[in-house]
Formats: sequence, C-alpha cells, structure tokens
Amino acid sequence: MTCKIDFSECLKDSPKFRLRLEQEESEIDHLEQKLEKIIKMCSLAVDSGKEYIRNQSAFATSLWDLQKHFQDDKSSTNALAKLIHCLQEMNKFHTTLLDQANRTVLKNLTSFLKKDVKEVKDYKQIFTKVSENMDVAVYKNSQVNKNRPVDIVEAENLLSATKSCFNHAALDYVNYITMLQNRKRHEILSTLLSYIQACSTYFHQGSDLCEDFGEFFKTLDVEIGNMRGEYNLLDKQMQNRHTCVNELADNGEKSLASLSSGGGGTPSLVSNASGGGGGEPSSSQQQPYTNRPPNYMEGYLFKRTSNAFKTWNRRWFCMRDNKLFYRKRTGEELPTVMEEDLRLCTVRLLADSDRRFCFEVISPTKSHILQADSEGMLKAWFKALQKGIDSAIQHHSPYSNDMRGIASQSPTNENAPGGSGGEFGGIGSDGLQRNPRKPVKKINWTQILRIPGNSRCCDCGNSDPKWASINLGITLCIACSGVHRSLGVHYSKVRSLTLDVWEPEILRVMIELGNDVINRVYEANTAKVNRFDRATDNCEISIREAWIRAKYIERKFVLPLDSASGLGMDPTPTSTSSSTLSFKSLDNDSSKYPEKWSIKKLRRRSYRKLLRKKTIDEEGEGPSSGGNTDTDPDADEKDVNLNIPKKFNDILLIGDNIIENNHNLTDENLLLLNSDQESTSGEEDNGIMECEEFEKLNPNYLLFKAASGHNLPVMCQAMALGADKNWRNPDEHDRTALHAAILSGSVMSCEFLLLNGCNINAVDLNGYTALYLATENGSTAQVYLLLKHKAKYDVAATNGKLPIDIAVDKTDADIVTLLRLAQLNDEIGHGEDGESYSGGDSTYAAVMNDFSHLTSNQPQRLQRNRNATTPTADSSISSSASTVVVTDLDAPVVAPEVHDE
Repeated sequence: MTCKIDFSECLKDSPKFRLRLEQEESEIDHLEQKLEKIIKMCSLAVDSGKEYIRNQSAFATSLWDLQKHFQDDKSSTNALAKLIHCLQEMNKFHTTLLDQANRTVLKNLTSFLKKDVKEVKDYKQIFTKVSENMDVAVYKNSQVNKNRPVDIVEAENLLSATKSCFNHAALDYVNYITMLQNRKRHEILSTLLSYIQACSTYFHQGSDLCEDFGEFFKTLDVEIGNMRGEYNLLDKQMQNRHTCVNELADNGEKSLASLSSGGGGTPSLVSNASGGGGGEPSSSQQQPYTNRPPNYMEGYLFKRTSNAFKTWNRRWFCMRDNKLFYRKRTGEELPTVMEEDLRLCTVRLLADSDRRFCFEVISPTKSHILQADSEGMLKAWFKALQKGIDSAIQHHSPYSNDMRGIASQSPTNENAPGGSGGEFGGIGSDGLQRNPRKPVKKINWTQILRIPGNSRCCDCGNSDPKWASINLGITLCIACSGVHRSLGVHYSKVRSLTLDVWEPEILRVMIELGNDVINRVYEANTAKVNRFDRATDNCEISIREAWIRAKYIERKFVLPLDSASGLGMDPTPTSTSSSTLSFKSLDNDSSKYPEKWSIKKLRRRSYRKLLRKKTIDEEGEGPSSGGNTDTDPDADEKDVNLNIPKKFNDILLIGDNIIENNHNLTDENLLLLNSDQESTSGEEDNGIMECEEFEKLNPNYLLFKAASGHNLPVMCQAMALGADKNWRNPDEHDRTALHAAILSGSVMSCEFLLLNGCNINAVDLNGYTALYLATENGSTAQVYLLLKHKAKYDVAATNGKLPIDIAVDKTDADIVTLLRLAQLNDEIGHGEDGESYSGGDSTYAAVMNDFSHLTSNQPQRLQRNRNATTPTADSSISSSASTVVVTDLDAPVVAPEVHDE
C-alpha cells in the first residue's frame, strides 16, 4: 500500500493536502473508537467466561460432594469420578482459551491503541502548532513596511525558518499517518488470527478428550441400561411387597412354636415379627440365623421406669454375651447397658402386675420390670434369658475384659462388644466402631486396679472404680467420673476401663502414676483437707462436686513449693509424712538445709526385678541377711535408694520414695507392659540428675527438669503447683518441657504432656519442633506419638530443613514412612474441591495402629541400623496386620498395602 498524501502537495500546504489530512485524521478517530469498543467487548467476554468457569468449577465441586453419596457403590463412584475429571479438563481448556484472549486480543490491541494511535495524535498537536506559527510568520511578513529594510530582513528570515520547520513537521506527520494506516491491517488481522487459532485448539482439545473417553462413554451407556433394567425388575418385585407381612407373621408363629416346644428357634426373628410397625429392622434379617450365638436375643420391650411416675417406655433390647442392652428407636447412637453381668441376675414372671405379658429381671442391686408385646414374645424372652444365664454360668462369658477391645478368636465371640458384628457390637463409649485385629499382648483392666491405690476411687474411696482420668492417671467410680467430665477435658479426660479401647501410650501413663501418687500430690496439705467436707461413697452430689473442684481446679490441698513441709525438711502437724514422698532430704540430719536440689530419672520398668529380689530376700540372700544391694542401672528406684552415693547426701532429692514397700506385687504378670522401654539414657549415677541451685527451684523449671528425667510424679507435682506447660527455658535454647521429654527419649512423659494440653508445635531458638528433635534422634516411637496427636510435619527449622529431610539424610526408613504416610493421609483427606474429608483413611489408621503395637510389644523391630548409607529392601515395617515397604527414601510414598496374616 502506497502513501495516499502527495509530498509535493504537502510541501505546498495546498487545500488538497489539508483535505486529505482531514480525511486521514477522521479515519484514525473512527479506528480508535472501534478498537476501544472491541477491547471493551472482549474484556466483558473474558470476565463472563471467568464467571462461567467459576460456576463450572462449583458445579464440579457439587458433583464431588454427590460422589460421596455413592461411596458404597464402587462402579457409580468410579463413573462419577471419570465424568467429573472430563468436565474439569474441559474447564482447563476453557481457561486456556480465555488466557489466550487476554494475551492476544486485549494485550495486542490495547498496545496498538495506546502506542501507535496515541503517537499520531500526539504529533498532530505538534503539527498544528507549527502550522499556526507559519501562518503568523506569513502574515507578519506581508504587513512589514517597505520603508523599513531592517524589519523586512527580519520578517523574511523568520518566514524562511518557520517555512522550513513546517515542511519538516508536515512530512513527519504524513509519515506517522501513513505508517499507522499501513500497520493497522496486519496488527489487527494477526491478533484475530491468533485468537481464532486458540479457539481451534480449544475445540480440538475437547474433541480429543471426548475421543479418549469414547470407550468409557459407550461402556457407561451400557451400564446405565443395565441399571435401568435392574430398576424395572426391582419395581416389579416391590409391587409384591405387602405379601411379606403375612410371610413374616407365619415365620414368627413357627419360631414361637419351635421355641415353646424346646426347639432351636430364633427369638430374634420372632421379636421382630411381633414388634409392631415402625420398628427398625433387625440385623438378624441380614444373615443366617444359625450364625447367632445361643445367648443372643433382640426385639422391642416396654420398660418401666424406676422414678415415682412409673412410666412405661418402649425400647429396643438386645441380649448378647452375658449383657443386656437397650436403646431408643431414634435419636440415640449408643446403647445403654442395663445389666453388666447376667450371671448375677435371675428372671421371673410378674403375676401381680396390672399389665399383661410382664416379667422381671432381678440383679443383686436392682430389678427391671419389662413387658413383651404378646404371650409368644413373653415366652421367647423368658426362655432366652434363662438359657443365656445358664450358658454364661456353665461356660463363662466369651466377652473379653481386654482393655484394648480385642475379641478372642472363638467363633462365638464374633459379635461381642469390641468386635465388628451385630448392632451393638464394636461400639465403645466414645461412639467409634471397633474393628478387631489380630490378638496382641493383652492388658486386663483389673491389672490397672492393682496399681497402689487404684482399687478404690481416687476421690471418694468407692471400692468399684470402672472409670479413669487418663491425663491425671487415676481411677474413678461412676459418680466421680461424671463430675470429672463436667470439669472439661482441659482438666480431666475420662475413659471407661471396661468399654473403651486403650492405647499403649496411655497405659504407660496410668502405670507410672496411680491414685496413691496423685493423692500425695493433690491432698498433701492434710490440715486443709481435714477442714473440708471430703467426698465419700454415698455423699451428696454437691459435696462430691465441691471436693473435686477444690482438689483439681482450685488445688487447695497442694502444698506450696516454698513451704518447709512442702520441701519435706521439717514436717509439721499441718502436713503428713506423705508429703515427704515428693520432697525428701537425703541427709540424716533433717534440720540441715540442703545446699542443692535434684530429681531422679524414674520409671517403673523393673517390677520383675523387684519380684526376683523379693524372692531372694525370702531365701535369706537379700539385704536383710547381709547380701549386697543391687544397684543395676536398670533397677527400680527402690533398688537405687538402698545404696545412695555419698556425694548426694547434702541435696534435696525431689520425687523420692514414689513406690512404697507395701505395694504387694504378688503376680509376675501384673503389668505386662513396661511403663517406658525406649528411654535408656541417663540412668548412670543411680539415675539422679544434675544438681541445681535453689534459686532455680520453681514450678516451671521443676516441670522442665522432671520431663528431662521422665519422672511423671514430679511432673504431676509441678503442674499441681501451677507450672506453665509451655514455659520456655532460656538456659536451654528456649525449649519447652515437651522438647526436654523428647530429648530424654521417653514416650510416656511426652504422652503425659500431650494429654495435659502442651503445645505440640512449639519451636525453640533454632526453630526445632518436638517432631524435628524426635526425627533427629531417630526415635520412631516418639515420632509416631507426635503424628498421632496431629503434630505439624511441615514446620521448617531456621536451617530450612523439615523433619522429612532429616529422616531421609539419616536413611531412617521407619520415620520416613511415618512422615510420608501422615502427609499422604492429609492429601487424601482433602478432595479436589479443597474441603476436608472427615472420615480419615482406614489404611493409614491401621498402619499407625500397628506402629503403636510395635512400640509397645516389639520395640526391637524398630531399632534399625540408622548409620547405613543406603536403604535396602529390608527397610520395611511389617506388623501383624499391615506392611509398609520403603525401598527408595527419595521416591514419593504410595498407599500402603494391608495383608492379613
């Protein structure tokens, strides 16, 4: 395209040049208006496209939510996942198209408008000003007087200069206009071509995607057809649904007749048949009745309340494994245990009742009046209860007292509480379903009661404690446990000894403490105790609440740290000798003020050694007969105290004499689980820690020091004195008590601090969290414990390293596995919609559960060669129910496999 303006006309500044110039300027103005409109419309299209994509994404998110509804139908879940994936891919393509529109149409045209067009308009102002100056010079030259030669010369020179400037400016202006008019074509066309090519790519990508899913679409269409066929078949079957009523009634009559004649009928079917409308279906309808144990029965009964109104309520009852449960039809997730042990009960017909079909279940402490719906149901329940009681008395109950809720392997126990079968089976007091795993070493809940003081309630002295506070380490009766629950979990965390599943870490805390130890801390000031109304077994609830709140919340009976009796140096009538259990001077002269103080590194891990020692004493070879004192580093604190080195004679030893001589350990298998197996460091020098000046004796530092020595009774003492669980020790890099517990290698002290609400993610001056230190020390058990309590694994230290980096550097396959599994579980727990998945991964829970059992039952399997430079195929975790293999520490972790052995 050539220049439309003639240069000769331009230099002459002819009317033709001016006319042509006006035409070009008008075209440029028109072009500017159209480009602005195009940019505006394109911007609106992009914005609306983004809004469309946002809505499409929300649509996909809603489909992900819908997928969770089909979680029990794998085929529907997989099909929905693929369709959602296809939709999301199309959204990605559309996003790319909008990005291309931004980068081509909007960016290029805006640049052309703001640069090239603006440049012409800016030069137009220069040209206009030069043109006006030339007109002024021309008029001035024409008006000069001919008799004034000097003015003539001046006017001619100005005109010549202005003329020359105008010519150059006009040529430059023509150049800008000409270049703009020629540039606009390829700029606009290339921009639109790029956008159209992006559209073409978008449609091709969509077409290719649909081709990739073509086979899936065909298969899904066939499956949908089959689903429609199944639906139509089900619709026809459901048309005959009312005939089931008569069939159920006939089956019920046959079962009742069989039961009445002594046959092996199925009461559960009868109870459901006569239960009336609206009852929830029995699980017996879902499986063969022959699988039911002989002492199983369920159905609706009326229950008379024991209050003054004597009202009758209809409840769903279930008798199984020597227990009798009941629950409401709706609005109640957990059943209520009416009778714990049917062996202590008897059943009889109730003849003096105004209502029909009544019978009575009588226990040593109470009686329950129940009513069946019919004569047949009355006979069925009466006979079933009698058979269940007789069977339990003759063959003992298959129900396990295992605190971990692990059922025995007998076939009759498959529906026991803690198992997986039945409506009531496998439900703990926390509402979680219990899935039995391969049996492991059992801890019977009665063994916990053999810890000194635990056979009676810690607060009221009741002789039947069936509950416990796991963060305090005490056992409670049911009345006191209710008050403890009302205090809040930051004061007391209550569990059932008989119904709940107990983790090994919590058992270690329970073993280490006990009612005697806690009461020596929280009831040390007997003068105040004697002036207070103490809770008793049969006291009023107000007295019980006041006592427990004064004891644990207000801590009225704890001896202050700065009192002489609190230090155990000068017992007065205001305190008892029990206070010296926590603070005792080793010097024979009790009037001498000790120079320093220290704490023992304590754990009850040598009960068997004490038992062996007791046997030797009985044979006349112990200390009583002149034998040598056992000061083995692995000995219990009692063994240590028998031969205290002279260098400790002038110190105040805090936490001494925790276990009394009369603890009556008569059973070698009293506590099968050692309280702490991992922490083996620092037991030299009879386990007494480095001495400290009395200026440092305060609750915060005492807690820190006790955590370093894994001494739970002293840690409890420090907390009772008001220690801050998150206090940072300025002399130890601002580390907390949890850091100190980690460095000590102790699992139980870490669990004790975590149960009592310490900050699990606190960092020291180096930015080290407890998880970082546990990883650095190679303590697999501590890493597992911290991850179980939801410690953050992505907190980097000041050196920029994460715990996973440390574990990889040390080639610690176990810890790498734990950290990567935790990360994988979190990633699985967040769907593509970004929302958290509340269910958790069952495989992850199983693997972490196996780590827990390994740390308690087979710790040697976690003691791996941490100095190896290259991980091998043996770097694996193999447990009773799951196996996780890590063959490459730098490779991303994959979902673990679960194997049943």
